[in-house]
Parts: sequence; structure tokens; C-alpha cells
Amino acid sequence: MNAGSVRIFALLITTCQLRASSPEALAEAARGTAFAKQGSYEVAIQHYQAALRLDPHLPGLYVNLGLAYFKTKRFPEAVAAFEEAVRADPTSFQPRALLGMSYYGSAKYALAAKHLKAAADLQPENLELRYTLAQSYLWSEQYAQAIDEFRFLLGKNPDSAAVHVLLGEVLDAANRLPEATAEFEAAAKGSPKQRDVHFGLGYLYWKQQRYEEACREFEAELRNEPQHVQALTYLGDAEMRLKQEAAAQDHLQRAATLDPNARLAHLDLGILLANKSESEAAARQFREAIRIDPSKPDAHYRLGRLWKSMGRNEEAKAEFEQIKTLAGQESPAPLFRVAGVKGP
Repeated sequence: MNAGSVRIFALLITTCQLRASSPEALAEAARGTAFAKQGSYEVAIQHYQAALRLDPHLPGLYVNLGLAYFKTKRFPEAVAAFEEAVRADPTSFQPRALLGMSYYGSAKYALAAKHLKAAADLQPENLELRYTLAQSYLWSEQYAQAIDEFRFLLGKNPDSAAVHVLLGEVLDAANRLPEATAEFEAAAKGSPKQRDVHFGLGYLYWKQQRYEEACREFEAELRNEPQHVQALTYLGDAEMRLKQEAAAQDHLQRAATLDPNARLAHLDLGILLANKSESEAAARQFREAIRIDPSKPDAHYRLGRLWKSMGRNEEAKAEFEQIKTLAGQESPAPLFRVAGVKGP
């Protein structure tokens, strides 16, 4: 969850008005709010629950209870509390927005988008809310709505690298690759030091087989973050495709050392070593790639070919049989995300 969106609601717990009710319930609610102001949210929850037992209709109490759950990342409980608050006051911005944020925290992005959209209709100029709404559309694969939201945000802040990056991601997911690339180019131009921006642009160049441009972007990312495993991996892969095998092997080995679960690095190292007739070393790399994800057929195929070239026909046959088993089972690639971007 982006920190800016949390800030929208960080102080609401001090502003909910508790109108006249039973003195005992009001006293428990007041104790809860006092502890919440001190950051003692678990204790606050206990007092709010006690107040609800005394008076389940105490105005504002479900919002405060939900906020205490939200601040402790107990999102399912926050959802339940805010749903009660929305039922009590369906046209109010505050409980609706908080309900959407709680669904977002629970990674239930379609439900988050539904409630955040309702809140945004009430406060259309709340940009941090609109940013989280746009992300919710993105992660729930509602790409047309996400594009509209990110375009709205860019209209308000054309220099926001975070918005350019996320708009680029949604355009990429919608198979609008040239437009996605333009958004990442804008982000890299405006915020060249921001983590992952050059990697994301390089990845899009790599997808388009623009390997020399991809290498320049991966190298720019590594100047910012020398231990960026993905940048090292894809730089090595791009160099391998450009026949720069020594540089490729160096970068791939560094990636595999930094992250032993970097599958592509192991696969590419296996290919390079097999090309150099270092068969046993290549086989170890292909086995590592299979260990990391046995559902991908490419490493099985490479290892099968390697065994066949070494005359180890039974082992080759086993790998090719595995490919037949996997045929038609491979799931689509996950939506590409660039980590580390922050809100507008």
C-alpha cells in the first residue's frame, strides 16, 4: 500500500464525533480514542469493542474501531467495521474511502476499486485517493478504467514519475507496448535516479528486441543500484543475444550469486556454458532453473538436448517426456510490476 494513501486517513481517528449516548459507552469510546492517539491501537480496540457491547449504535464508533484495525494491518476486521459504518451512513466519504482502503490492504483490488470509486465521486480532487483507485483498477485488471485514472492524475501532475510508471505498466498489460514505452521514457527522463525506472524501461526495450537500448537502461539502473538482480539478469540476457558472451556470463553469474533463485540467470548461464562445451557445468545450471520452477518447459528442453548431445539418452528422454506433460499447462506470465515507485 502506498504510504501517501495511508496519510489521508491517519488523523481521522481524532476527528470522529461521538454524539450523546450512554455514559458508560461514551467513557469506553473516549478511552479508546485516547489510546489510539498515543498509537496504542490494540488497547484502543479493546475499549472500542467494550463500547460497542454497551451501545452498538454509538455514532462514529465503527469508523474509529475500523481505523484501529487498519493501523494494525488487521484488514479483514477493518473491512467488517467499515462495512457497518457504510451501512449506517452510505453517502459519507470517510467510511466509504476507508472501506476501499481496507479492501486494498487485503489485496481484494476489485472490491477496493468499487468503494474507492464511490469515495472519489464524492471528493474527485483527492489525488492520493485517486492514485490508489488507479492502482486498484490496475491490479484487478480493469485496464480501461486504470488508464483513465492515470491520465487524470497526469493531467494534475505531468511530472509524476510514479504515475508515468504505473500508466506504463497498465498499457503494457493491455498490449499497448509503444505507449507503455513512452510512459517509462517520460519517467526515466523526469526521475533518472528513481529505483526501477531504468529497469522498467529496459525491460520494455528488451520485450521489443531492442537489445542495445535495453542494455543502456539496465546499465543506468545498475549505476543507481549495483546489486539490482533483475537488471543484472536482463542485462546478461540482452548481452547474450548480442553475442557479447563474456560480459553476459559475468552479469548472469553476479545475478545468480546475489539471488540463487534467479531462474533466468541460471537458464542463460546453462545456455552459455553449453555453447562452450562445458556440459556438466551447463547441466547444473539447467537443473537449478528446473528446481526454481519445474513447470517451465524451456529448462527441461535445454537439459534434454544437452543430455542427448552427451549420449545420455534415457535422461534426455525423461526431460522430453516432462515437456509433454507440461504442454498446455503453463500459466500466463504474471503482470509485470516495477517495485519501489512512490505515489504522487
